[in-house]
Amino acid sequence: MSANPRQAERETVEQATRTSRAMSDAAKRTAQAGAEAFRRNAEGLSNAWRESGETATRIAERSMDQFTKLFGFNGDTARQTMQQSAENVQALIDSSTVFAGALQNLSGEWMRFLQQRVEGNLEHIDDFMGCRSPHECLELQTRIVRDNIEALLHTARRTSELSTQLAEDAVKRMNEAATAP
Repeated sequence: MSANPRQAERETVEQATRTSRAMSDAAKRTAQAGAEAFRRNAEGLSNAWRESGETATRIAERSMDQFTKLFGFNGDTARQTMQQSAENVQALIDSSTVFAGALQNLSGEWMRFLQQRVEGNLEHIDDFMGCRSPHECLELQTRIVRDNIEALLHTARRTSELSTQLAEDAVKRMNEAATAP
């Protein structure tokens, strides 16, 4: 009789291990797919910003041509105005490149958070298997929730810092472009 409970315990542990591995593999694939989706989205956003900038440049050129014809600006004034407009559009494009890179960093932070939480939570399966009472189980569950909330807040703070840095960098680039000779 004593072999039967041990066998059942061993089978339960093996099943929990298989389930844990399957969940870990699924979480890893999900995290990788999410990271790839974020990367593609960031690239798409960067391309969209670049194409928008190019379109804005073409529109500005046409508008300036019409504007100079309408108000009779001479060649030098029109050229200077056009040059300034082109520099402003380039500043926007440069800022969008910084923005796209920062979006990748932000999405990477959240993907690392997700991956670490999934891996950490899967590690707790063994801890749950070792619980001898409902009190131990509840205590473990409470600790896991606390750890997850702490990690969430840490990641939120980090992404907030990255967002602030992004805004500062974008403003700095635009100001540098505006004050460039």
